[in-house]
Amino acid sequence: MKNRILITGALGQLGKFFVESLISQDNYVLATDIKENKILNCDYELFDIMDLDRGDYLINKYNINQVYNFAAILSAKGEQNPLLTWEINNVGFTNIAKLCLKNNIKKIFWPSSIAVFGRNSNLKLVKNDEPMLPETIYGVSKLACEKAMYYFNSKNLLDIRSIRFPGIVSNSKPGGGTTDYIVEMLFRAKSNENYSCFLKSDTYLPMMHINDAIDASIKLMNADIMDLNLDYPYNISSFETSPSEWIEIIQSIGFNLNVEYKVDFRQGIADSWPKKIDDSVLRSDIKWLPKFNAIDTAKNIIESIQL
Repeated sequence: MKNRILITGALGQLGKFFVESLISQDNYVLATDIKENKILNCDYELFDIMDLDRGDYLINKYNINQVYNFAAILSAKGEQNPLLTWEINNVGFTNIAKLCLKNNIKKIFWPSSIAVFGRNSNLKLVKNDEPMLPETIYGVSKLACEKAMYYFNSKNLLDIRSIRFPGIVSNSKPGGGTTDYIVEMLFRAKSNENYSCFLKSDTYLPMMHINDAIDASIKLMNADIMDLNLDYPYNISSFETSPSEWIEIIQSIGFNLNVEYKVDFRQGIADSWPKKIDDSVLRSDIKWLPKFNAIDTAKNIIESIQL
């Protein structure tokens, strides 16, 4: 076994895919979440990251030496309960840091998000270092944790590695994010149902295939620390698309999809997010390139959706 890894939020949008990939690479994985497990084929325990005693017990019981911390409330859902979002995202981040410091675990993977950027961030092409005034509590909480991550890393207290994910395209049903439309459209096209889109037709946002996200994340975790130029999260992206362009792509691979537009509060969130991402630092540091473009992503994911 390479590592003994604890994954929090393992039943969420990203968790199950990381579980499968990490196990396939000869790691031991303990998956955890706050709900009963009905989908993961690995060791599983209930764990609320607000419960330090439970976390300490699990780390010692399973001899954990790495943590992938995916427990979070996402952007659109977060706006419905800002204080709870701050508590789960920030106190949860701090609790994992406390547990790792107490148990001499150095390496943590924690995903950040393009939500840390704001309208002052040169949204047409966002570089790794831009001014940041996020407009959602999700973005605010992620940015606060980015600053804490930089502190822990620069003081050599922990080795936290992070990527600012864009919209992630997978066959997992979305969990309350602003880029959810891209996956919801694939599900509706597969089931031959109409779709009501909450963003304007010409709203461009950066996206990537789940496999590319996993590949880059694990490469970053496995990289020699001397090869990494950043003590804070890396930008990442694969392609950019809009609802109208995504519809055309879906139709080009042989599926029909009728869409009406009913724009809601998520449009304001999308307007404050990057339209294109410069991820050249990550690509250089870990020698990574995405394997899936927009058409390949749509085709691969829609074929894998099981209704």
